[in-house]
Order: sequence, then C-alpha cells, then structure tokens
Amino acid sequence: MNTLIFIFYLIQLTNSLNLHFSNPLQRFVYDNLTNTIILTSVNHIYSLNASDLSILSDIDISPTYKEQQQHSCLLNNKTIVSNTHYYFSTTSYLTPSINKTFNQLLLLINDSILICSTLNRGGSCQLRSLINLNLIQNSSQRIVSSSPFYPSIGFINKKNQILYISNTYDSQCDPFYEIPTISGRNLFPKKNFLSVINFNSGQSALQQSTYTLRLLNIRLIKDFFLYYLYGFEYKSFSYFLTIQQSDMYHKHKFQTKILRFCQTLKQPIIQSYIEIPLTCGKNYHYLITAKYSYEKNILYGLFRNTTLANLTTTSHAICAYTIDYIQEVFFQTIKRCLVDGKGYRGLGFISPDTHCVSSKNLNEINRDYCPDENDSFFQYPIGGHRPIEQIQPIIELYEKVNFTSIEIGSNENDIIIFAGDDNGTVYTFQTSNTNEIYKQYYQSKIIIDLQLIHQKPTLKNAKLIVMTNDQIIKQNLSTCDQYTTCNECSILTHCHWCSKENRCAASFECIDEKRKMNQFDICTSIEQVIPQEIALDILQTELKIVFNVPLRNNINEYMCQFNVLDREELYYTNAILNYDTIKCLPPILKNMNYGRYNIILSIYQKNTNLTFGYYKLVFLNCSNFLSCSSCTTYSNLCLWNRETVKCISQQEQNNILSNHSHLIIHSNQCPSMYLEESLNHIAYHVDKIFHIHIEQCNQSINIHSCQLHDYRKRFSLIGSNPLLIQSFNEKNLCLLKCSFQWKNYNNSHHISFFRALKLNLSIEFSNNQTFIMPHTHISLYRCERMALNCTSCLQLDSSFGCIWCNNKCMLKNQSLKCVNKRECLLPIIQSVEPMILPLNGGTIVTIKGEHFDLSDLSIAIADILCQVIEEESSHNQIVCRSGDAGSTFHTGLVHLKFGLYGPDIYSNQIISYIHPKINSIEPLIGIQSGGTHITIHGENFTIGNSHITVLIGNQSCQLLSISQIKIECQTRSFSHSMINENERIKIIFDRQTKLIYEEFFTIVSNPILYSFDQFFQYKSFKSGGRRIIIHGENFNRVQNIQMEFQHHIFVSPLFHNNTHIIFVAPSIHELNLNQQQTIEITIHLDHFNKTSSLIYTNDPFIFELEPLLQPYTNQLVIQGINLTTIGHTKNDIIVYIGCDLCTIIHLQNDKLICQPPFYRPEKYLKTKLCYNSEHPTITVSIDNIHTHVGFMIYPKKLILLGVISGCVITILFIVPIILVIVCLKIRYSKQKYLQRYLYTNSITPEIEKEKVYQPLNISSTSLQIRSYFNYLQLCYYSNHLISNKIQYNIKPNIINQFKFFIENNDQFLNYLFQLSIQLNNKQILNDLVLTQRYNLKKLFQFNHDLIYFNICILTTYDVFLTNPIQSLFSQLYYQLKAKIHSGPIDAIEQTMSYYSLNVNTILHDHSILFKKIQLIVHIDLNNNSNDLVLNITCLTCDTISQVKEKILYQLKLLSRTSLNECKLYLLTNHSCSSSSSSSTASSSVPLVRKSLLTQVLFNRTIKYSTTTINDPYHDSNILLLNDIDNTNENIHNSKKLNTLEHYGIVIDGYELKMILANKQTNFIHNSLDLRNSLQSSCHYCSLSTSDDKILFNYLTTSPFSDTNSFTLKEEDRTRYIHLLNHTYEEIGGELGHLLMDNNHNETYRLFETKSVIHSILINIIEILFTNLIHSDTYLSELIEQYIQFFHIFYAHFIPYVFQNFNCLFDISNDKCLNSSFNILAMIFQRACCQQNESKCSLCIELLNNKNYSINIQNSTLLFADEIQRVRLYYSNLERTLTNKNKSSEYSSTNTGIDQKFELDDSIYYNLIDYTYLHTDEIIKHLRNQSFDNDTLSLFLNLMQMYQSNERS
Repeated sequence: MNTLIFIFYLIQLTNSLNLHFSNPLQRFVYDNLTNTIILTSVNHIYSLNASDLSILSDIDISPTYKEQQQHSCLLNNKTIVSNTHYYFSTTSYLTPSINKTFNQLLLLINDSILICSTLNRGGSCQLRSLINLNLIQNSSQRIVSSSPFYPSIGFINKKNQILYISNTYDSQCDPFYEIPTISGRNLFPKKNFLSVINFNSGQSALQQSTYTLRLLNIRLIKDFFLYYLYGFEYKSFSYFLTIQQSDMYHKHKFQTKILRFCQTLKQPIIQSYIEIPLTCGKNYHYLITAKYSYEKNILYGLFRNTTLANLTTTSHAICAYTIDYIQEVFFQTIKRCLVDGKGYRGLGFISPDTHCVSSKNLNEINRDYCPDENDSFFQYPIGGHRPIEQIQPIIELYEKVNFTSIEIGSNENDIIIFAGDDNGTVYTFQTSNTNEIYKQYYQSKIIIDLQLIHQKPTLKNAKLIVMTNDQIIKQNLSTCDQYTTCNECSILTHCHWCSKENRCAASFECIDEKRKMNQFDICTSIEQVIPQEIALDILQTELKIVFNVPLRNNINEYMCQFNVLDREELYYTNAILNYDTIKCLPPILKNMNYGRYNIILSIYQKNTNLTFGYYKLVFLNCSNFLSCSSCTTYSNLCLWNRETVKCISQQEQNNILSNHSHLIIHSNQCPSMYLEESLNHIAYHVDKIFHIHIEQCNQSINIHSCQLHDYRKRFSLIGSNPLLIQSFNEKNLCLLKCSFQWKNYNNSHHISFFRALKLNLSIEFSNNQTFIMPHTHISLYRCERMALNCTSCLQLDSSFGCIWCNNKCMLKNQSLKCVNKRECLLPIIQSVEPMILPLNGGTIVTIKGEHFDLSDLSIAIADILCQVIEEESSHNQIVCRSGDAGSTFHTGLVHLKFGLYGPDIYSNQIISYIHPKINSIEPLIGIQSGGTHITIHGENFTIGNSHITVLIGNQSCQLLSISQIKIECQTRSFSHSMINENERIKIIFDRQTKLIYEEFFTIVSNPILYSFDQFFQYKSFKSGGRRIIIHGENFNRVQNIQMEFQHHIFVSPLFHNNTHIIFVAPSIHELNLNQQQTIEITIHLDHFNKTSSLIYTNDPFIFELEPLLQPYTNQLVIQGINLTTIGHTKNDIIVYIGCDLCTIIHLQNDKLICQPPFYRPEKYLKTKLCYNSEHPTITVSIDNIHTHVGFMIYPKKLILLGVISGCVITILFIVPIILVIVCLKIRYSKQKYLQRYLYTNSITPEIEKEKVYQPLNISSTSLQIRSYFNYLQLCYYSNHLISNKIQYNIKPNIINQFKFFIENNDQFLNYLFQLSIQLNNKQILNDLVLTQRYNLKKLFQFNHDLIYFNICILTTYDVFLTNPIQSLFSQLYYQLKAKIHSGPIDAIEQTMSYYSLNVNTILHDHSILFKKIQLIVHIDLNNNSNDLVLNITCLTCDTISQVKEKILYQLKLLSRTSLNECKLYLLTNHSCSSSSSSSTASSSVPLVRKSLLTQVLFNRTIKYSTTTINDPYHDSNILLLNDIDNTNENIHNSKKLNTLEHYGIVIDGYELKMILANKQTNFIHNSLDLRNSLQSSCHYCSLSTSDDKILFNYLTTSPFSDTNSFTLKEEDRTRYIHLLNHTYEEIGGELGHLLMDNNHNETYRLFETKSVIHSILINIIEILFTNLIHSDTYLSELIEQYIQFFHIFYAHFIPYVFQNFNCLFDISNDKCLNSSFNILAMIFQRACCQQNESKCSLCIELLNNKNYSINIQNSTLLFADEIQRVRLYYSNLERTLTNKNKSSEYSSTNTGIDQKFELDDSIYYNLIDYTYLHTDEIIKHLRNQSFDNDTLSLFLNLMQMYQSNERS
C-alpha cells in the first residue's frame, strides 16, 4: 500500500499554532508580502501576524441602534428559505440578530483590503488599510445582501481595477432594485468608489445601459432559487458557479451551472451571458464549493449527491475541469446557437425564452469570442443544455458528514487536495493515491476555509491555514526531519527515507523517488561498486554492484538506473542478479561535452516501480580532456598523445598503431607549453592566431611577446598583444593566444617559397626570458610560388588549403574574391560520345567530365591523336576532331595527358574505329525534276556524328531518314546537261570518310503529258465521280503520282500505266464548295507537276418511270435532263435491272434507251441481295449519281401471250366505265369541299354536323386528375421496384389473424419497422406504411426518409386538387408539349426532339429542313359518302406513323387503335377534273431526296409491322402511304423511313384519306354527337374498382401505353433511320466537325423551349412555397411539426411529381415530355438537397445517381436563376419553421388519410413471409420487452400455422 503523502498525524505542539475566538468566524485572507492574515468574525475585523498568529489589530463593527432597527426584517426571517430546499453548512452556524454585523465579502486589493458587511442593509463596504485596518473609504451604495445566509461572491480584476460581484437575494430584506444580481464596479477613483460601471452617462445607472445583470421581474427575484457559490476569471471572461432551479417551472429541481460573460465594459452583461450545466460523475449534481488553480488552470469542484446533507444516502465527490475543456464547451454552445440556429436563448428568468437564430458564420467566432459591441442583433443570454461533465471523479467520499471547504496544493509530480467538513475534520490525500486518506480532527464545529501558504518554491516548508467556526490554525506539513537514520524513518508510516539525499522527509519532498511500498525494504543500500571510475571510450565495461542485504532472486525484476548530476534524464540498462550482487553495463550517454561526469547509480525495481540504493560513480570521456595533466590524472584509463595533442583511452591506444614515444602516461611527463593543434601552417601575408596550452598556470605569469623564426633567423615575425585566458572546463590550464599580423613583418630577406619554410615558435616573458616550444611543426608557405599550374597545385599538401582559381594557385580563403571560383581537383572522365568512329576521322568527339585543365593537353583515342577544339571546350567538356586511323579496325580507350608533369587519365568506355559498307541501292534511275525516292541498304551507317552526305554526281540527295542499315533520300532537280548520263553515288561520313557505289545512277527526261495544261478544261457533275483520263509517255519512270484539287485534297490514280493515268473527280461537297464553278487541278509526278482546270456543272436529273411498275419490253425508255452535257457516252452510263445490265442502245441529252435482259434477273447474286421487292428495281448510275426510277414487271413465261391479250380486252371495255364513275364522284366531292371551306357563312345544318374538329384551347383546358386510388397504384409502380405478383396459397384465416395481430400490437409493429429499416428492405417498408395509412403520425418516431416519402404520396393528393395548382400544372404541360411537338420528333429513339429542355434528348442535327403544313384528312366511315373531314397540322419531316398518330389523337382514338390497323392514302389528281380547285401536288412525285445525310451511316433501328391488309383503294389515282415500302431511300446499309416530304407533300392543301378498322368506325358512328367536344378518355379504367369494395394491389405490368408506335429490338439497330439523331462520336469525317462547330444552335433551342414556360414556372415555384402548405390542414401540420418531412416534400416529392406527371394526371406517357420534365425536377433537387447531403439518405442516393450527375450542367445552364429562387424560398421557409414552436398553428384531428380502401392479401402475405423469416429475432425482442405471454403465444401459433400451410 502506498503511504500517505502529507502528514498531520503525530503533530506536536511545536508543529502547529492555533488561536481561539469567542465570536463566530466567517472569512479570512492571507497577504504574502506582509505575512498578514485578515480575519473577519461577527462584529469584528482582526489583523494577525501569520508567523505566530498574534493579533495586530482588532476593529469592532457592531451595529449602532439606528442600524439595528434597519435589521428588524432579519427577526421576521428566521426561517431560512434556502434551508428548506438546499443545505448550506457554511452559514448554518450563524444566528441572525439585530445587534450583529455579519461579513459578506472580504478581498485583497494591492496594499488594502475590501470588507463588505450587512450594515446599512448591505450598504456598508469599506476600504481599509492592510497594515493597521484604518478606514480609507466608505461606499455610498448598497453592494451586498443584508442577510448572512446569502453571502456575495466576488473577485477583482487587477488589470482594470474592477470588482466583479454576484449577489444572492434575501427576498424579505434586500432592495433588489438597488442591488443587481451581477455587476461590475469601479474601485477607483474615490469619487465613484464601488459605483456600477455606466457606459452611457445619459441614462440612469439602474437601467440596462449599466454593466449589470438583473432577473426578469420581482416575482422571479422572490421565487426563483439562485445561489452563487464561487467565482474566478480567465483571460477576458468572468466565471461564476451557482446552484439554481433547473428551469422556471420546477421549483424543487436544482442543478449546478457555470456562467460566463465577457469583461467588456462597453455593453451590458446580458449581451454576452452564457450558462451551462456542470456535473460530476453520474450522481453528483449539487456543488458545495470550488477552487480554481491559477497555476494549473484547472477548476476543482466539491459536489454532493443530495440537496440536503447528513442523510443516510449522502456522499460527496471531487472533480477537476481544465479551462481548455470549459472554453471548448462554451464555444460549442455559442456555435450551436449563433451558427447552427439550434437551442434556446433568454433562459426564462433573465429574459423570455425563444429559439436561437443562425446569424453568424463559423469563421466569425472562436473560443475567445465576445459579441461586437456595435452588433444591433444579439441573442444572449444563451442557455446550453449539454453539460460540462466529468465522468470519472477524482475521489468519492462516503462519510456521513457534509463537506464544506477545499484547498489545492501541487508540486511537480502530483496534486494534493485538502477537504474540510462540518465535524471539524480535515481530509488530506494525493490524486495519484486516493486510497490513502489522512484525517486530522480539530476541536471545532465546522471547517469553514482552508488555504496553503509558503508553497514556493516547493511544498517542503508550506503551511496550512485552517479556519473553523471558532479558531484559526497554522499547521506544518511535515515533522519527519527530526529522524536521522533509515531504520528510524522507516518505522514511521508517514515518513519516507530519501536515500538520494540521505535524510528522512515527507514523501512529497523526495520528488525523484517513488513512495515506499510494503513489498520492499526501503533501507536496502549499495555497499560497493566495482569499478567506480568508468571510461566511456572503453566498451563492455561491466559494473559489479554489492548490496548490504541479499535481494530477491528474480532475474527480470531489476534494472540499473543512472542519473547525471544536474541533469533530468535517466538512463537504464539491464541488470543480472546473483544473491547480493547485481551486474550491469554502463549506458551510452548523450551530449557528453566534458571529460568527467558524476553519476548517481540506483536500482530500479520493475514490479513495484521503486528506486533504491543510491551510489556515486565517475564516468570519464578521455577525448574531452583538454590538457595533458587532466588526462593523465586518470592514467589507468587515459593517455596523452603528444603527436596529435589529444587525450585517448587505453583501449583506443591498443587499437591504433602509434609511436609509444609520443604517449604520456604520468602527469610529470607533461610539457608545460604546447600548441593546441598538431599541425600548424601560416600562409604568406595571411594573419594567424596560434593557441598555446599552458599547464599549471597561475596569475603570476606575464607574457611579453610571441615570435616566429626559422633556425637561420632569415625570417622573423613578432606577434602582438598576446592574450592569456583561464580555461573554464579545467583548473590550472590557461590558453595563450598569439596573434601574428603581417603588418609587423620587415621584409629584409628575399624568400623564394618554392617549398614550405619550417619555423619555430618562441615565447618571451616579461623577465626577458625566452622559451622555444619543442616539438612544434609550423610551416610558412605561399601557394602562388609552390605551384605554377592546376595539377601541381592539386598535388600540394591538402592542409595548406591551396586551390586553383583564376588560372593560378591561391589560398582558399583568398579565393572569395575570385570571379570563377573552382577548386583544383583531379580530372574525371564521365562519358565519351560518340563511341563508334569512321576510320578516316573527321568526327567531332565530346568528352564530358570534371576539372579539366586545357593548358598543354594532349588527347589520344585508341592511340589515334584527336585535335582539341579549344573554342568549344571548357573545364567540364573537351571537344576534339578525330584523326585518320588508316584502313584497319581499331579499338581502345580515351587517354588524356595534362602537361608534362600533370596526371594521366583514361576513360572507362572503349572507342572503336570501323568502316561502313554499301550492299545495294534502288532505284538507279530518276527523272530530271527530281523527287525520286532512293533507298541505300548497307551496314554501320550510324557511326560518328551521323553527319552523312549523299551525292549523285555533284548533286546532293536530300536525306529523309538514317538507320543502322538503311539510308533514305530524295533526289533534287538535275541540270539539263545530266540527262541520259550515268553518275556515281557517293556517301561521305563526317566530312572525311567516303564510300563510292560500284553501279551508276541514270538520269532520264521528265514524263510527257498530252493536252493537260492551263488551256485545257475537264468537266464533272457536282456529285463527282467523273473519270479524268490523262495521256502521255514515260509514266513508269515516276514513283509517286497524285492529283491536287483546288489546293484542298490530293487523290491517287484509279489506274495508271506507262501511257495512261485515270483519276476520279471528287464531289463539290468534298471540296467544301456550294455552287457551280471552275477549280484548278494539278498533277504531281514526283517533283514534276503541271496545272489544268476542272469545271463543275449541275447534276443530271432522271425522271421516274410512268407508270412506276413497267411491264417488260425489249426497249426501255428513261427520260432525263443533261445526260450528255459533259460528254458522257453510252459506256459511261449504266442501267441496272436488279443486278443485271440493261444495255444502252441509244443516248441523247434528254433520254436514253436500253435493252433489258430477256429473263427476270435473279434476286441474289452470290451472297448479294439484288432487290427485296416483288419486282426487280430499275436503277440508273451516272458517275456518283445513282437513281431508282421504277420496277420492271416480268410476265410468266407460259402464259405471257394470254396475259397480254387479257389486259388489252380489259382496257378496251372496263377502263372507260371506271373513268366515268370516278369523274362523277370527284366532281361531287369537290362541290362539297367548296361548300365547307369557301362558304362558311352559309353552312347547312347537315354540313354543320360534319364540322372539322379544332385543337383544344390550352389556355382554358385543365388536365384531368386521376382518382386517388389509381394515383396511388401508379405512384407505387413508378417509384418502387415491384416484383411480379406473388402466387400464394394461404388460408384466409391466417391472413385475418395476422391483420388482427398487427392492429393490436404496437411493439411488434414497431419492431417490424425497425427491422426493415435496419435491413434496408424498401418493399416491406412500403407494405408496412400502407397498413398504417390511417395512423401515419405514429410513424414519425422512426425518423426515416423513405417513410416520409411514402407519407407524402399518401397525404398530398388533395393539395393538387386546388384550382391554382391544377391550372398551372395544366398550362405547363400544354405549353411545353405544344413547343416540343412543334418541331421534329425522331421516330427511332422516341425521346429525341428538335425542341427540348434536356440536352441529352435534343436532336443534334440543326440542319433538319422542316416546315408546318395543313392537310385535309377524310375519315372513311365504311365507305359512307358522309366522310368525316379533319384539318390537321403536320411537319414535312413527319413519318407516316407520326401523321397517323396526330390524326388519331384528334379523333381521341390514339389509345384505342393500333397504327397497323389504319391505312393512309394520298389522293392524287384525276384526269377528268383538271379544273378542280382542290387539286393536289403533281402526279410526278420524286421519290428520292438527296441531302447531306446520305454521306453518313446511321446506327438507329426500328421495327415495323408488316401485316398486309386488303386494300379496297388500290388504283392508280390513290397512293398508299407507309413508313416502309419499295420506295424507301437506302443510305448505305440502312433504310430511311418515308416522310411526307418523301412523297412530295411539302405545301398546304394536300388531301389524305384514313381508313379505320370497323370497330373504330362504329365508335365514331356512335359518337357523332360528341365529335365537336371529344372528351379525354380514361386510359386506366381497368384500375378502378367498384364502390362496394376498393381493393389496393401493386401493379405488376406497365399501365402506360406510349404514344410512339414503334418498338425496337437489338437486332434491328442498323436497319432503319429517320432523323439525324446521332451523337458526334457516331458521325465520322468532316460532317462530324461541321456539326460540332454549330453546337450553339442547340443551346439556342434549349433556351427557346425554356422561354415558352418561363412565366408559368415562376408562378408554380411561388405557389408551391406560399399557398401549397396552407391548402391542406393535415399536410401543413406535418410540415410545420417535422422539419425532415418538410425537406422530403420539397426536395424529393415535388421533383417526383414532375418526373411522373402521368401518375397524377390522366395523360399518356410521352418520352419527349418526360425528358424535359426531368430537368424541371432537378430545379428542386439542386436547390433543396445542397444542405442535406450528409443527413438525408434520399439525397445521398440521388447524388450517386449517374443520370443526376449527367444532367447537373444542363439544369444549371438553363435554370440557374430558378434554382436560386427555389433555394431562397426553401431556406426562408425552413428558417421560419425552425424558429416556430413545435406546436403547429394548424390543428387537425387526422392521424392518417381519409380515403378508405382495402389492401390486397398479397401485401399481407409479403409481411407474413418476412415475419416468418425473422421469427427468432422477433421473439427475442418481444421477450426482452417483457411482452405479454398470451400475446407471445398467439404470435407463435400464428407462425406455426403459416409454416404448416407452406408445407402443405
């Protein structure tokens, strides 16, 4: 057991003083400067001498009669109000009386003392002298309470001389209007002594402009329990500790609080007031008193676990709180209120309670934050609810007493705590050992206060002042000094033997030793250590330690501890124990700068953590001895080396080879004087100081001068002012400094200085005696003379310090003046380049290295001289030109020789001389103009500098590339004289080595071109493909043939031989031309070129055949225009029938005649499909122009004549009859048409019934909202992944029992919710929410985002029924839809549109040509003459299916009819009604429209229905329109869907005819009376159920039918195309660049689409944040009460409504609209999710969504202002809701939804199955919750029934 640290036991009278008083004592203070104690009691003030407690002064302050009358209220207030609530023992012994004066405050102020008492009802505060208690000044104001039971707490800020005081009110006697609760008061000047600080002189001091704090009203002052216990200050803050009511509403519930305010005198206290609860451990909440340690900056508090004392359950605890921790908690409280806007301010009893408001940024506050005095908006006082807590108390005291006082003492290692109680006992303990508590008893009733005095510098002489209710005591802390031996000391339990100091003392005094334990004898000591002197230079010196008693034999128990005197660090080494002996090695000491160290050796016991047995040792470090005498003092360990002038260890001497004659062992052998350094040099004309050691030096030595001279006295230099200094480290050692300056040198003798001159040093004493120092080695030298070049300078002794600088050898420290400072070092070769050289030389060789000297330098490379190029060489690089090595192979090293006597160095690299070789050269012929590409094959071409010249004759060949085995060059133009000459080919390496090829190169004349010059013009159509044929000679002599068109593109020939070259002309699009024009063309034949011109003319036009299906004939006539304009012949034009040729037999400019193949062409030619129609196609190809003109009908061979004759007879008899009928019908139709469209003022009632339907007026039409039931089903289908409906077979009674169990067991239901949340099972969570649809409020306890979202779905339906919201959403839908459908919409992707808000679904081709046209559509009602006529608006780029959709949409049949069931015809002109005013387009409809798109291969697919329907209108005057037929335009491997433009329908007025299926015509017949007011059809009537029972179940298949008619499959991706809807990556070539350069067009269309809906969108945003939550009481209540529900509603549910418009409104699913609505939804997501990213799981899920990330830039670009607007609305509304009370201004009795419906049994089956899977967990939970056994049994039976059902 640890022994007690402080001792008040066995105290003799000589160790303590005490003084008794008859009056009850109250307070005392101690002044250290005067050693005076000021003591106050009832009616008296005393001044005591602290040395002997003698009374110096006694002042009687008893009340006068007048003052006694003022205390009459005390007699009526004998029952202490506070005692009934909280017990304060420090005032319990006082008895109120009108003839008594009680002290309320006692403080030291410099050399005076402030005393406040109950006189004058708290108005008596006096400033008295500290010396004699004479009165200095009286206060004129009431400062403290007049009741002794409510003392004041105060402290003085010495810097500002301000008294900070807090008062507890006596509600019966105190004038609360005069005495503030907390105030700051001036101590000086005298005029305003103790007046409240007033920073606004124009107001009363009692108003809030004073530096005070008051309670809210009189009632609180009387009723609110608030008691101040302690106060202190830190930095610029005042702190007070209180015990008070927890709040205004619980009078008997108390808690401890610490409050703080700023010591800023320019604003009221309330503007910086903060209070926070303070707790100690789990049970101790009631503070008794406290003490702040200004030395440690720690607050210590004494706490009680009950409000009243001396109960059976009363216990106490002491806790400590660092000021840093206190500051941090206050900072977090300020941050929570001012930055986060959380918590409350006002505190109720100071000002009314209200919510905090976020008004500061985090960077505006810190841990020392005080509000700005100019800040008009302040939120103080602030009340923190998170306490400053200390979980683990320092100590818990269970004595059945009431503790009253506390004092803190500290030394370097520990804290000592004193505590007094109301039974006259002082408890003393140390924080490191709270198990040992010493109790000192005094003959008094109560310990009132404790204070330690004389603590500095240590506690050794400290005294404890104890004040009780009737005496003052001064107590010594220790009485152990009287014991002199260890045995005597160890007997005493309170003393400790300090073995290091060898004395008996209190344990706390031995700060370097651990306290003794019972397990070990502290008197164990070390008797002997061998050796006692240890040289640290000698390794493995083992210490043998002998003890006075045997030690416990435990090998690993002990360690040797070494402590260097006057140092704090400790060193440990392992110890080996053998009975009473320990062996260990000395440690390795750090920072050993002295020769000798005194070491304290002790033994450290690991198990007990004790140190014992101190012994003094000497550690030596021989190398640190400075003198010979001090070194040889320890001759057994150290030796003096005369040669090195150093002290070495014996071991070091054994390890080195040294002349023993230079070693000195004994001190009598030491010289009296010697130089400090072994080698000494003096440079010529450089001043020098020599340090001389003089041993056995004394003050009587007087040195006159020092002199340097050679033995022949030719040179003499006298030192001036020698200086003798006493050594600090060693006694009897002096240091003589001899300074030699060259200004004293008399140059009487000339010295050459070719070598160093040896000098002697002599000392001349004041008595004219001269002493020549022996064994000196002083050399005089001059670098400039000793070395004439860098090499010789380098070879000098390094100790001279000579370097080569500025081309001369000079002293290193003089080289500071050099410009090019460089030390002379041995040259080093680092690299040589190149390493392979040509034999004949001429190569530039670069040798890189360091320290090169170029003077007299010779270089040999492989023994071949290399000529130095000095202008390119430097000290780190040598450049030379290699010499001629002859004709044989050489290898060797680089050899550098620096001068005659300089160093020779060699390279590490081996250098080789080799010869290159030519194997072959091709070609050996070239044209005169050059450009011939010559390739030379051989070996070793990359030798040397790779400087290669190729000559053909005397003409150079331009090098193209060089490698080890190949050289490529291109010939230049040759002179005319060299034509047909043979020239040699020569290669020159590095200007000197030549190679000559054995064969000759022949130069021939340039090629000859016929008719290709600037006067000749070629012609081509704009589409290109025209062959350009060039005739000439000698084309085979040319290697590279190309033709250049308009300086833009180069084209290689299609064919060429020696006399012909054929090129194909490009199209004008490839040349980036846009009109007919003449361009320049140039032919390049190697370097020979010639220029001509090419004229582009308009493409020919080939007409389609009439009729399109041509019967077989032996001569096929095809009409056209410009067929032979540019000279095409019959061989240049090709006509295909299928894959067979139709031989052209006649050709002229406007037509051609060809002879078709006699037999029907095959459909397949090998693997190629020739045609896919019933009849072979007829195609005409002219250059790049390929035109489909019709089909060829081949008759069957056997009945060909029968068919022909039958056709002739039919035509002669039947055709006239048909023509008459058709003419009559057309005439009748035209008359009706004129009546409808030309005479609107006279419409007959019959025609009125057939009035054309007009489109809906979007301004007045609202979208139909679905029924609540359908809305729910569609929401759950759209929002969640709902699996297919589970097939189950479960008994109904199980379902019914489970329903009953859920409805009547909340604990079970709550656990199901918790389990699904924990496992993140969204499906089960949805099911559970639906089961609680009538009790939604109970779900808010789970605080889960998905539950909130489900509640939004269930509760917000009625909000959208309001007229403003429904109307605005309808306008938004119609306006956006009208804009999107006003432009092209791609039929392939179904989401791509020309106008959009989503950049991902906008058509990227801005060059789409389209316009709006009006069409007349006849609806055939079963061939009824009274057809329904519609007038519709279409786009010229609409596909036929898209036109059908628009017709059916106007008829309201889009959802009832398949497009494949409808037929659409184009009504063309009739031959008999040429005068009709309603004629349509020409019958000659062009079937192919060429465009830029034909050059692009698309990757879009579509699948069409190929169902064949009987065609009753199949005649020559009516054309059936389809997306896919035999007229589709082929673009590479894809077919382009047919559009209106494809059929030539490009202007208004075309008439179409639509034939519907019978069932649809019946529908129209039955609805003729409704045709003018068609109603929106109910697309989901199947979702509705009967009124008797509405059964909710999840939808398992998609309820939406797309408006688009096409469904795509993966295998159809490359078959069809519609618009250019491809991304830039899929578009290759120049077209892709063209589109990317026009990207701004898309941005314009995005903003154009936005502008249509902008004003509506602004109104929607405003109404969603202003009127929406007020339109429904239940929703408003939820939003106001649950802030997270508010976030989910706006950040996730509102965007969900935008994304799923068809869930709420009865509309079809339009993908183009949906993509734009997704961007609108992101406005709310971006604005509302920003601040909740880390708190909301739905926000996190959203941010991780890739589609969301892709669309962020899109939404920010378009709707940046709208996002900011929504964010502002959202933040303001959120702040408003946060600042409101939790109770909503709306109140509804609803707890769930009003609509009634049942849930499908499949939902309960899911829940039962999920419950069954987690049965064990649920049972365990229910048992832990003490669930009812009967209910638990019911649950088990239910699960067993389900299990049995599943098995069966």
